[in-house]
Amino acid sequence: MKNSIKVLAITALSAAMVFLSCGGGRGIPTEVKDRFDKYLGYWNTGQFDGIENVLCEDFELLESPGFEPQKGIESFKQSITDMRTAYLDFLLKINETVYEKDKIALIWTISATNAGRGKRPPTGKTIRGQGISVIHLKDGKIKDEWLSNNNLLWMTQLGFTFVPPKTESEK
Repeated sequence: MKNSIKVLAITALSAAMVFLSCGGGRGIPTEVKDRFDKYLGYWNTGQFDGIENVLCEDFELLESPGFEPQKGIESFKQSITDMRTAYLDFLLKINETVYEKDKIALIWTISATNAGRGKRPPTGKTIRGQGISVIHLKDGKIKDEWLSNNNLLWMTQLGFTFVPPKTESEK
């Protein structure tokens, strides 16, 4: 009898662990996950195969600090190309993902070396920073991404310094 209870308890515990590790049946649907993985691949490779099947035609990328929308697929491709030109080894790693119908929230880490010529001359320095994103979906495609990171940390890691404004007495 005791062995039967132990076996039943172990079986129930195992089933609960499997259920919880799978997100309780509420994980990202396969079709959405496939599109999300392709989207992540665009950031990490700069290759845009099948992008029209992943992003909505009216896709917008909204980045901190101003969140001015960069509208359209071509604008997105140019942003990624510019980033990967300045940071040849750019790597975006997802640390945590939360999915809810038509939304994906992310905590991510970027690492990259500023070795290529971008908007500024290369510094040769490596940056590493975390950020968060909220991605909205429409009809299974990615409609927009709201992306926020610590821009000051990034610039400091590149070697930029910031000079405080002069006070009235210093002018």
